[in-house]
Amino acid sequence: MPGSHASVRPVRGGFWKEVSVLEIGVSAGLLLLFFLSDTFVETIAGIYILIAAMLFAAAVQARMAAACSAPFDRRLWLAGATACLVEAIILFVDPLLGGQATSLAIAAALGAGAAARLALALVRQHPGRGWLYVSGAVGMAVAMAIGFGWPFASIIPAAQTLTLDLLAVATMLASVTGKLRTTRAA
Repeated sequence: MPGSHASVRPVRGGFWKEVSVLEIGVSAGLLLLFFLSDTFVETIAGIYILIAAMLFAAAVQARMAAACSAPFDRRLWLAGATACLVEAIILFVDPLLGGQATSLAIAAALGAGAAARLALALVRQHPGRGWLYVSGAVGMAVAMAIGFGWPFASIIPAAQTLTLDLLAVATMLASVTGKLRTTRAA
């Protein structure tokens, strides 16, 4: 199976790619904001923008799942979408990730999404799989940083690492959504 191609339905229109490119810009802006923010209000506002961007990433991954006709690929894309959705919900409920349980839950969600992207890259000759590897590796690193390195002295390093993960996911999605047209059945 490692050399096979996933069977997919064509992704028509550039809307989902444009959403992914927009996420890259939002992620880069947020990363800059988190490096330059000097007030608590700026940090909280940035976290809520990060939540919105995570919801868009979940929507794009759900759209990728809908475009896949291979059940295994569809499950992996849905796992990534679900992980982004869970991360956004956790951050919405507890934007400072004050409790150990919430930080471990977000680390687990990050790890699950990263594992799904890595599995998709490893099992299939998927278009843009290099970005799937990068995104999965960054996601795993961020999951371990949050899972093992918590609590940080402030929320800013955690927000920076979550934004870095979102930037990797958005870059991967921008790459993959443009290439998901010409693959053939497994």
